[in-house]
Amino acid sequence: MAEQQGQEKTEAPTEKKRRESREEGQVAFSKELSSAALLAGIVLTLVATSPFILDSFRELMTRIFRQIASADELSINSVYTLSEEILSTMLPAFTPFIAAIVFVAIFASVLQVGVQITFKAIAPKFNKLSPLTGIKRLFSSQSLADFLKSMAKLIIVGFVGYLTYMDKITELNGLSVSTPEAILKYNFTVVAEVAGKIVLALVAIAIFDYFYQRWHHEQQMMMTKQEVKEETKQTEGDPQLKARIRQIQREMSNARMMQEVPKADALIVNPTHFSVAVLYDRDVMVAPEVTAKGADHMALRMRTVARENNVPILERPELARDLYANVEIGEDIPERFYKAIAEILAFVYRLRKR
Repeated sequence: MAEQQGQEKTEAPTEKKRRESREEGQVAFSKELSSAALLAGIVLTLVATSPFILDSFRELMTRIFRQIASADELSINSVYTLSEEILSTMLPAFTPFIAAIVFVAIFASVLQVGVQITFKAIAPKFNKLSPLTGIKRLFSSQSLADFLKSMAKLIIVGFVGYLTYMDKITELNGLSVSTPEAILKYNFTVVAEVAGKIVLALVAIAIFDYFYQRWHHEQQMMMTKQEVKEETKQTEGDPQLKARIRQIQREMSNARMMQEVPKADALIVNPTHFSVAVLYDRDVMVAPEVTAKGADHMALRMRTVARENNVPILERPELARDLYANVEIGEDIPERFYKAIAEILAFVYRLRKR
């Protein structure tokens, strides 16, 4: 039971997991949002450029009819000339339209995932060729969500088209007596209206899909407790090993410090919590130095070593606390403590003369 619980993905993904997932091209990405943005861009660009496109189309039709009327017979040269007429007229009309579509497509992707260039996502993966993997994908929650979205889009497009047709049926019947230009403009208006309604519906689906994809991606990246533990070991090292190394380092540091206690001139204590060893060699030192210090258990050990080596132990509670808190091992004692330390050293030197 405990093993099964350890395999459950209950832990939020780490930053390393998120970074690796992004490098693999596995990001929360809504195709519906990109499609809706692209369709919206198409509709808006089409509406904005429609006067220019219609004028270009009118000019093109005029040129075509003139070309046909002036040609005695259809030849390769006349077809080539006609093709040039079509390209030179319609290409400038559709260039802003195409540029806007490309911009919207790129912008919609960058807005979702930022600038991310990776070839791992499109690299061939042979495990995807497995029939079992394919069946699992076919009946996955993602496949179900994609199916429901496709059905919703199909119903929306059909419903909007039907309602628009029923609303415009009377006007459509009256177009039989209109000019070709009027028919073209009217059809364009109807198409733009239908597309606009479809875009609004698809945007609603896209917003829902965007948040669903983020949630689904987060669920896929969830980690087990064991995975988090293994990743921590890889990035930070084994916690138990690190703790053991720190313990050994402390023991070595304490051992070196304890070797300095027998060399000290005096051990200043507070008598239960702090011990500070002080040494002054006037030949090599500018001022007295703290050569060792410890608290609680270490302070007791220092006192034991000092007694064993006949180092004077002096109880100065306030001075011991101040030295322990303000002076590191190997540092000179600050001037504000000179008077107190001088009195202690003078006392120690008198003891030695006896």
